[in-house]
Amino acid sequence: MLKRKRFLTLFLPIQIILVNWLSLYPDFIEKYYSNGFYPYISSFFRIILGWIPFSLGDLLLLIALIYIIVSIFRFIKTKPRKYITAFFNIGSTLSILYFCFYLFWGLNYYRNPLQKSMKIKIPKYDIEELTFLTEKLLMKTQEIHFKLTQNDTIPVQTVFTQTELLNKTINGYDFLAKKHPQFTYNYPIVKKSIFSTPMSYAGFSGYLNPLTGEAHVNYNSLDFNIPATASHEVAHQIGYANESEANFIGYLAAINNPDLLFQYSGYLMALQYSLTNVYRADKELYKEINNRLPIGVKKNLSDNFKQFKKYKNPLKPYFHKVYSLFLKANHQKDGMKSYGKMVGLLIAYENSKQS
Repeated sequence: MLKRKRFLTLFLPIQIILVNWLSLYPDFIEKYYSNGFYPYISSFFRIILGWIPFSLGDLLLLIALIYIIVSIFRFIKTKPRKYITAFFNIGSTLSILYFCFYLFWGLNYYRNPLQKSMKIKIPKYDIEELTFLTEKLLMKTQEIHFKLTQNDTIPVQTVFTQTELLNKTINGYDFLAKKHPQFTYNYPIVKKSIFSTPMSYAGFSGYLNPLTGEAHVNYNSLDFNIPATASHEVAHQIGYANESEANFIGYLAAINNPDLLFQYSGYLMALQYSLTNVYRADKELYKEINNRLPIGVKKNLSDNFKQFKKYKNPLKPYFHKVYSLFLKANHQKDGMKSYGKMVGLLIAYENSKQS
């Protein structure tokens, strides 16, 4: 047993070197992993786990957390002469997790940029292009909001349960795949996470479990946020690890969904990112555009802010910092700021439709 654990521990640095070497060949990963092996393994997991009403990934995560806590206490109580054994126990576990992470999903971090497969070019956009995009997103948000409420002062609500909303996520991808086949999504599996409250305190609205392929949403999220979050997590599920790309694909899937709440969720999410960029460039312009938001939309955003404040805590920035470091370690040099980089993709996509 110890011999095997030694081998696994020594195999860990070899894996790290191999993954870093493979990261230098995005064309290879794109062809043989992201569009080769990965679609089969991810579909396999969704087929065998889709019928289970709860999240196996959450359960495995809970077991892992318990194992880590127990291991820490055991290590503290370990006599010095047994430190080597404890080291190999930890090393072998990390080695297995590292192997499974990159085999089952993680190599997607090193595939070609989405702009290459979509044949679009991300420009160094100026304030005029940003304003044009923001105005368009504002107009669409206003339009869909009125279709849903028939009153500018009423916030958007839904009669559907969260589970029903999650089940509708595939519809947007079905329509999107007709325009862009690379976003084909089969065997849907999006679940509510049992870790939703801890996720709320950590500041996350969803996650993909890379070991089981299950997409999760935070059930504490407000209903109008659920569609955009679910669509984002499905983008990860079909192999797009980059956060800005997942945001962009999730947006496209949401606005192509026949359900108006999905469209509203997608446009509002994109509008918020776009407005944030406007604010950084021109605060007066931001105020002018923001003031034109319908009162009902402002109420939705106000409710969202109240929800954010409800779970605000001093540890949240540290959770974000750790995740940001994780993203930077996986070729996303902007860390958590990567989410907002979708604005460049939005402008590039709009430009491609006009050319």
